[in-house]
Amino acid sequence: MRIKTFYAPSMAEALRKVKSEFGRDALIIATRERNGGAAPGFRAKAAVEVVAAVDVENAAGWEESRLPGSAPAAEAAESRQEPCTYSPSWLVKSRESLQSGVRMDREYNEMRRILHSLNRPPALSAASFPDAASYELYQDLVANEVSEWLAFKMLDEARLALPPEGAREQGALRRSVAQVARRLLPAGCGADGLPGKRMVAFVGPTGVGKTTALAKLGARLALLHKKSVLLLTTDSFRIGAVEQLRAYAGLMGLPFRFVQRIADMPRALEESGQRDYVLIDTPGRGQRDLESAAELTDFLRRTPDIERHLVLSATTKSVDMHEIVDRFAVCRPDRLLFTKLDETSTLGPVFNELVRTQKPLSYLSDGQRVPEDLHVPRADQLVDILLNTH
Repeated sequence: MRIKTFYAPSMAEALRKVKSEFGRDALIIATRERNGGAAPGFRAKAAVEVVAAVDVENAAGWEESRLPGSAPAAEAAESRQEPCTYSPSWLVKSRESLQSGVRMDREYNEMRRILHSLNRPPALSAASFPDAASYELYQDLVANEVSEWLAFKMLDEARLALPPEGAREQGALRRSVAQVARRLLPAGCGADGLPGKRMVAFVGPTGVGKTTALAKLGARLALLHKKSVLLLTTDSFRIGAVEQLRAYAGLMGLPFRFVQRIADMPRALEESGQRDYVLIDTPGRGQRDLESAAELTDFLRRTPDIERHLVLSATTKSVDMHEIVDRFAVCRPDRLLFTKLDETSTLGPVFNELVRTQKPLSYLSDGQRVPEDLHVPRADQLVDILLNTH
């Protein structure tokens, strides 16, 4: 382990120094503001002091992905122009290391904001593209909130798959990008719409529609596939959560069970062995408050017979969705389920996260009707909506 103290006039400059010397595996141990005075070996005043560490065996440099015509690595680092990618685990470890009995969200949020700004790809203009068709399609993708770098990479690969004359034609280029996008998406979960395991748990942040999505799935399994289904909730945290799922169960004629203590879950699941499916609703938690659900997350990790669906709202911004998925990784989700597609006009954040995580997409929800508004998606449908090729 190598430990070093970095001094700088600002937090942004200090983090750039840590990143440059220690790379993606750096661990922030402590930060503090200095009350004036020069740091050791510095002529100028240092306003910030950051103590960082790195495992010497893993102290590889940051990954770089350079666009055509970008500056050499040293110059790019200095000008903050190279589109590097940061490690989400590094951010998690950084925040954990900053917690010494008290929450320090202000420092964490500031570091996250700075790192996000440092790692954005350079702004691309029309001069960065070989023709107007490529630049127009790039603008369409970015307007749909596809990440800039992913949009550029898809266009680059799509152009290589076409003859020169086809690469300059908007329709042919759009179809080629659609083919690239389909290849990037993970495999689906099957056309029948049935879960892969008998026990299914929905996890995710507050307000994304987990309970409604679970009721839709229950109705779909019971009414369309004639399966025996038990609706079960552990959510005693949200006011009215138990009554909401109990009401759904009553309307659909499905049995319902409330399990207040996680310690009682193994017995409850064992007693439901005669059911084709057991659908488990869990309390919503903010991605930064998962410590309060440690018992539940530990149970989910230790129970391989449960298929875990991470429920996300399609209205969430890309940077926030990225953080939510990384935080809820402690639950070891098997699949992603997106709700509220009827409340957004951009599917880029959904596409970005599916490509990044390579987790199968289980269902899409686009309304309040039960079960009509829960859909088994196909990759080509998602891409067609994203690229307007349908």
